[in-house]
Order: sequence, then structure tokens, then C-alpha cells
Amino acid sequence: MASNDELTAEISALRQRVAELEAAAEQQRDLDGVLGDSAGTLHALLESASQGIVVIDDAGRIVLVNARLAAMFGYARQELIGQPLEVLVPAELRGAHVAHRTRYTADPHVRPMGVGLDLTGERKDGRRFPLEISLSYTHTAKGLLSVGFVSDVTERRAAEEALRRSETQARAVLEAASQAILIVDERGTIVSVNRQTEVIFGYPRERLVGVRIETLIPERLRERHVGHRATYFRDPHVRPMGRGLDLLARRADGTEFPVEISLSYVETDEGLRALAFVTDITQRQTLERATRQTERLTALGQLSAGVAHEINNPIGVMTTRIELMLMDAEANRLPAEAVEDLKVLHRHAQRVAVITESLLSFARQTPQERGLVSLNDVVAAVLLLVERQYERQGVRVHRDVAPSLPPVLGQANALQQVILNLVTNAAQAMPTGGDLTISTRLDDGRIRVVVADTGAGIAPEHVARVFEPFFTTKPSGTGLGLSVTYGILNDHNATIDVDSAPGQGARFVLTFPVADPRS
Repeated sequence: MASNDELTAEISALRQRVAELEAAAEQQRDLDGVLGDSAGTLHALLESASQGIVVIDDAGRIVLVNARLAAMFGYARQELIGQPLEVLVPAELRGAHVAHRTRYTADPHVRPMGVGLDLTGERKDGRRFPLEISLSYTHTAKGLLSVGFVSDVTERRAAEEALRRSETQARAVLEAASQAILIVDERGTIVSVNRQTEVIFGYPRERLVGVRIETLIPERLRERHVGHRATYFRDPHVRPMGRGLDLLARRADGTEFPVEISLSYVETDEGLRALAFVTDITQRQTLERATRQTERLTALGQLSAGVAHEINNPIGVMTTRIELMLMDAEANRLPAEAVEDLKVLHRHAQRVAVITESLLSFARQTPQERGLVSLNDVVAAVLLLVERQYERQGVRVHRDVAPSLPPVLGQANALQQVILNLVTNAAQAMPTGGDLTISTRLDDGRIRVVVADTGAGIAPEHVARVFEPFFTTKPSGTGLGLSVTYGILNDHNATIDVDSAPGQGARFVLTFPVADPRS
């Protein structure tokens, strides 16, 4: 026989079940009243919907929910009927939500799914979750009813956040790349660029996105590039870095520069995309040219040293013999004509000796003592020797030296020879007069000496050869002045560059390392 407690529990359970059945019946009657003859069919549709559906009256009270919505918020269905809609909203947002709801009731309209409100819902147990609501409405005999279609977007938001993190990481990698990276569609339109693209090409990215890739190519090469681009999209493939095309590119200011391009591709929802990885190889090409020039001059220097050694000894013997013959000629009173011939031979032998000495200097065969040298003092010493002579020739000498210039480690006489060679060449390039400027500067931790003239200039085909031994454009030159200059500077760990064009003068730039104060 059951105890009183058990009977009481059974009675309570029966009462709860009766209440549930009455609530379901009442909800069915409300649904029938709203939907009329189609109630059964529409009720089945509501219950099978993947979204939660809630219907409220114009007072904001819930009159109908489907099973999906009740489960979404963790309530039994009958617990929601008759409650204000705000029971599903976090407490701190309810006041604002009432205002939004009141405005909607005053002006009801359809908000299709996807253009709805992003809201936060609160479950019965207090847990919150992101949701989306799309609103609609209907006029019934009981008045305006608003219908909310509710979706729990927790999983979608998590996926979107993961995608955003992935995209952010990918963007960070692209932005940090040392290469310019451009993404181009099949029409040749730039879809995206990274920061280095802006740096290399000189355009802000908003001026690049949406324009044709050929904008970044010299105009004379654009038509051909269109064909190459079309060919690539017909047969896209990876061209690894280092095996790409060497091309010319064009900056925003119109200047052209050499680039290396590596290509890849990716399939997207919008179609095929080409990825171009662009490297500015200006510095690399300059270094390669300098390396080739150094190797060439080193080989010539070795050859010159060998030739100088082979000539030096016989010339010494010849000079000594000629000097002895001259002494004998004077003592024996030889004819004046014979004495003059010996003197001519002696001058030529001395000239050959000077040339061989220059060759040895070029080849750096004669180490010399080093010390701290002021390049300002070197410039002053050279100009003291030549300034008056140049002024008589109509050459105006301009001096622009930096005060308190730090010293370099070197050999003063050798450096004076360097400056003397350069100013002599400059003066000879201005036979009818002009301007010769010598300047010194401390630039980025290195000392620069510039010798510039307004003379005839140097033809492009000759610029690359001016430091070669025996190369000269002068009718009576030996072609050793600049080669010796190059050798001395190389021995001082210094460099020399020339910038010249016909009719625009020449500008020689010498760059020296600053001496270590401990030297």
C-alpha cells in the first residue's frame, strides 16, 4: 500500500501533466484562431522548421513558440506562453529591447533572414549565446502579431572567428614579406597588394587595387605582357623564386627598375587568381656589375704586374747604359746630334720607367705605411698646387668641405695622387674653361669626396671602361691615371663611382670608411 508521501507525489505529477495538456490545448486553440482552417498543416510546418519561431502580440507577450525555440532557450513550451518576449533577452538589454520592439510594432515590416538583427539571447539557466532574428508580421482578428525567426549562430560565429584569425595571420605574413606581393584576376586586374608593393612601386594601395597589372610595366612592354598574362592563365603553374622572369617595372614617378618575378596561382570562389612575388633587383645587379668590374680589373692588374716586372729590369739597364753613354759623349765631345739622340732615348726610357711604376702601383705590389689622414688636408694640398694654373685656363675651382671631418686610415701621398689625377682629368675635360667642384661630406658613417666638372662628359660606352689600364680617350694619354686611382682606392678599402653623359660633365664619387679611433 502506497504511503501518503508517494500519493502526494503522484497527485502533484498528475496536476502538472493536466496543466501541460491544458497549456497545449490553449496553444492549439490560439494557433487555430490565428491560422484558421490551415492550422494543422501550418502547425506541422512550424514544428519541423530548423529555426526557432516565436509569435508575440502587440503587447509584446509570447502567444506561440515552436519546439525548436523552446529547446534553444532551455524552456518547456508552456513556461514561455504569456511571458514578455524580453524573458529571452539578457537583463541589462531588456529596456533597450522594449524600445526597439515598440518601434517595430508602430511600423511593422519584413526583415529577411540575413539582414536581421544580431542579438544576444539568454537561456533559462543564464547562459548566453549569439543569435540572429529575422522579423515578419501578420494582422489577425486578435490584432497585430509579430513573428520572429530565431537562429542560434554560436557555431557559425566560432567558424567565422577562426576564419578571421586565419585571414589575419595570412595578412600579417603578407604584410611582413620583403617582396612585393600582388594578387591578379584573369582579366589582369589587381585584386590585392601588400605593404612592400607600395614601397617598391611608390603607389598607395588604394590606387593599385582595381587597376590593370600593366600599369606597373613600362608602356612599350605592356602589349607583349598582356599576351604573356593570357598564356599563363591558360596554363597556370608555379615558377619557383630564382627561376622567374627578369623584367623591367615602372614606379609611380615613371622611373624604371629591374625586377625578378616568381608566379604562383590559387583557385578561389571568384575564379583563378595569379600571385606575383616581385623583387627589386637594382642593388643586386649593381653589386654584380661591381663584382665583374673588380674581377676584370684584378685580372688586368695581375697581367699589368707581370708586364711591369718583365719590363722594369731591362729598362733599368737601358737607363743606366744611356746615362753612361751621355757621360762618355760629353767627355769625348761627340757630335751634338748624337748627344741629342741619347737624351731623347733617355727621356723615353724614363717615361717607360714611370709607366711600369704606375702599373706596379695599380697592381698594389708596393705596401706603404698607413696613418690617420685628413681628406680635407689632402684636398687643400692638391688645390694649392693646381688652383692658380687652372684659373689661368679659365677653370673656376669651387671648394665645399665639411668641417670637423673624421680621418681615414691611409697613405697621404697616395691619396693626394688620387685627387690630383681626378682634378687633372676634370681640368683637361674643360679646355675652354668651366667649373670644377670638390666637396667632402660625412654621409651615413662614411666619408664621401666628390670631384665634379662641367666638361664634355664621357660617352656611355666608355664609362664602364674608364678604370681599365691603357684605356684612354685622350690622343696623348697613357690610360693609367684612373686605373692607378682605382688601385689606390681599392687598397684603402674605398670605392669610386662615376656618373657622366656627353655634354653634361662628369662626377666622380669616392667613398671611404672612417678610421677606427683605436688605429
